[in-house]
Amino acid sequence: MHLQQTHSAKDGKRPRSASPQLHSDGAAGESQAACHKQKIPRLTEHMASTTFTPALTEPPPVPLNSNAPSSPTTVVPPLPPNSSSYAATAATSPSSVSGHVFPPDLEVTPTPPGGFPVPQIGCSVWKNINRTVRASWTVKPGPKVWARVWKARYEDDHQPTLTKIQTLVEKIAGSGVATTLRVSVPVAAERLREKLPPPWHYLISNIPQSLADFLGRQVVVSTPDVTCFFLPFDPPLPTYLCTLENFALPCTTEADNAVEEVVKTTLLRDREGISFIEERLENPGTGAAERAIKSIYASSFTIALSPTKRKTLWNVYCRSPPDLSLPDFFTWVCKVRCTEFITEDYGRGTARIGDKQLICFGCKSLDHPTGLCPFTSLSGWFGPASQSVTTDERSVVERDRGYPGKSGQRGVIRGRYHKRGSLRGLGRR
Repeated sequence: MHLQQTHSAKDGKRPRSASPQLHSDGAAGESQAACHKQKIPRLTEHMASTTFTPALTEPPPVPLNSNAPSSPTTVVPPLPPNSSSYAATAATSPSSVSGHVFPPDLEVTPTPPGGFPVPQIGCSVWKNINRTVRASWTVKPGPKVWARVWKARYEDDHQPTLTKIQTLVEKIAGSGVATTLRVSVPVAAERLREKLPPPWHYLISNIPQSLADFLGRQVVVSTPDVTCFFLPFDPPLPTYLCTLENFALPCTTEADNAVEEVVKTTLLRDREGISFIEERLENPGTGAAERAIKSIYASSFTIALSPTKRKTLWNVYCRSPPDLSLPDFFTWVCKVRCTEFITEDYGRGTARIGDKQLICFGCKSLDHPTGLCPFTSLSGWFGPASQSVTTDERSVVERDRGYPGKSGQRGVIRGRYHKRGSLRGLGRR
């Protein structure tokens, strides 16, 4: 297959941070500033406003902690819990890890075969957390884990969410640990004009390592009272790179293989991108960049643009991400997202960025919209069903256009959501 390549702008060398805790507000901001300087889009942009249909995937069995290319079919089943679009968890059994088990009186969604899907979050867990709070949280004693609820957003009144999280963790931990564990609430550094703005994560500290391992490997615990996602204090890098579109290819396994080959060949020819990775590794010159690129794969699915028109997209993942700091990894991902993947026969593939970037408001993953969230299709799921989480998926940009509460606007409010005369006769309240 004949390929051409378009390189992104070259960066100057930036030294790797010596701190192991790289998932910080400042680190993420540094990466995002670099992306902005190069006209590279940020990972955490808004989602597309469109109607979606489930991804067509039915993957073969895969080893734990690994991903494999999907095998699209012509049927449209619910997204399987062990979809290759997500890294499988390393839980050794549905309800027990490192000696911990769920108490018999706690009703939870059972762990599916292969583990729960892992949300592909495109920002630091420290995003928008007050720096003073961050410094305090870093030195809190004992093992720590992060927790966030379904459809998390920053709240001024943390009490309702705190109570639900603390009650759940105390039930899982047992009476011996419940008296010593602490659940800390986040404090925002600034007000962000976003739908469901961060910070999203609460910090659970002063717990046994076995409990921290148990919560981190469960990924999510869904009960009739609360659905809570858990992350290790130092989360692993995401495997999601981007979502590609515009290839003249169908939603098939053969097409996935063709897209995978295009992406790998293009990135392997990008010597600047490979040098960017190698220069930021602790042990450069070992071929780690090439190995990471060779671990890339593509997984196709379709979205509905209208009742009669569908569009095929390809999520691109890296099974073995290079051992970079989080800001360096995001900068490399930004370079990938700004690369054009040109083929001789299938056209030019480009990444969906800006308003086109998919995002799930429920689990916060970037590789699917809310209506395609795989958690809502799990057997025994206690969280909201997919029908109830797709009612308002307008992006922040769309919500800002003609919003009646926006200051400085005069006259008739126009736009798709505010037709002429629709606000008349309401009176003052």
